[in-house]
Amino acid sequence: MSWETQSWAAKQRPGSASAKLVLLGLASCADANHCAFPSIQWLCDFSDLNRKTVIAALQRLEDGMFPLIEDTGDRRGRTGQVKVYRLAAAAAGASSDPASETVPKAEQFQKRNSSGSGSKQSQKRDTEPVSNLLPPLTANAVKTPAPDFDNGSEGEEPAPAGRTGKRGTRGTRLPEDWAPPPAADLSPMALKLVQQWPSGAYQAVCETFRLHWHSETRAIGCKRDWDAALAKWLINDHSKIMRDAKAGVSFAGLAPASPSSGKTVAQSMRPVAAKAKEDERSRAIHAALRHDLGAQIYDHWIAPAALIHDAPGVTLIAGSEFARSWIEDRFQSKIMAAARAVLGSGVRWVRFYVEQANREGAGR
Repeated sequence: MSWETQSWAAKQRPGSASAKLVLLGLASCADANHCAFPSIQWLCDFSDLNRKTVIAALQRLEDGMFPLIEDTGDRRGRTGQVKVYRLAAAAAGASSDPASETVPKAEQFQKRNSSGSGSKQSQKRDTEPVSNLLPPLTANAVKTPAPDFDNGSEGEEPAPAGRTGKRGTRGTRLPEDWAPPPAADLSPMALKLVQQWPSGAYQAVCETFRLHWHSETRAIGCKRDWDAALAKWLINDHSKIMRDAKAGVSFAGLAPASPSSGKTVAQSMRPVAAKAKEDERSRAIHAALRHDLGAQIYDHWIAPAALIHDAPGVTLIAGSEFARSWIEDRFQSKIMAAARAVLGSGVRWVRFYVEQANREGAGR
């Protein structure tokens, strides 16, 4: 152990308390050549730091702007894997001024001048405003031109360079007369997925897309590219459609109607007979859901279904397996919230059934 090396290490400023502790640990076990090879565990015990922090501190001491240690490449210890570090004191001399190793020359000059000055000058320097360190503006100084808003779009800032489109351009809402585009006009990825769907699934998803965005009143209901929004919607629903199809859900009733039948998607969602069992509590839950979901989505999906209070929960009875699966997947949390708002926090569950003679496997 070298007292000169320890004195040198105590004067260094590596930039963090953990690095300072590790440096002192290295100096405490350095030999006459200012080399040390303590294990990581030994440094942890010395500095009371965890292993990760010690390794980061060694990296900081080795890779800083003014490295205080260097890896000699030699390895020692029982395992022959302990690194041997040489402290910078070996090159600079243990008794050299630490400022010459860790502090730039400008700070060295300031430190030497401040050592003989009074406390008033030191306080003045420490409290000097940052603005005094900036060069004064001159008449030739380059000024940033003010943004020109007189470009036909009052109140909108021009788009930054390197970006396409106009910053601040707002989208439009889904047109009231929107109709699903032919599947062949979809993006390649969406078309590839839709071609795997059973008959009627594409029309069902597009109808949900239309009802959802027609009932959306927030700013998110404005889109710049509705074709891209539909493609994203189709891609997101692909896994559910394939899962429902594998489970035996039929979408055939929602396929495009033939000229002779004249059947539409809206006509396929008819009220169930179980609605005759609804009471005032059911009607209150319906009203809460209509307010929460919006009139169009509610009228299409929830209104035809029956909501019956079955303490300590609520049972929803839908007219088809597809409607039951769709409502449960997308609106279960909404129905639970509406039921608790009407009936209280004692509502523990919402169950979903299909109105048919054999209900095996329909409920969950």
